[in-house]
Amino acid sequence: MDERQEWDRLVRELAEGTEMTVDTGGIGTPVTYRATSRAEVLPGERGIRISCFKGLELEEPMVLHLDPPTLAARLRDLVEDAVAAFGTRREGGLVAARALFMVHLQETVETARPGEVHLVPARGGFDSLREPPP
Repeated sequence: MDERQEWDRLVRELAEGTEMTVDTGGIGTPVTYRATSRAEVLPGERGIRISCFKGLELEEPMVLHLDPPTLAARLRDLVEDAVAAFGTRREGGLVAARALFMVHLQETVETARPGEVHLVPARGGFDSLREPPP
């Protein structure tokens, strides 16, 4: 796994959004739309500040506290659970690990309490905190 490629992929997804195609159930042609996101990498690549996530405008920007090596380690840790959840081992399970990572991130963004704007990797996903980690 190339740490830089994984980091760049995550930044691109968080900064550009996710493209989805919705089948209209035979009523017309499928519709493709992009759920916009806005994010910026913090100085020294010590995290990513997210102001809009998959079309959800955040009241307060959230900071995802990780860096390229931490992201790569997190993806490696998720491989087996992700393969079990999604049933695919494409790219050695990394495709599933990336998907599970984003599911965990989305769950945390959507369930964080007001003021909990610091997202840190934790067992089973992410924790949302009021104060930045040490």
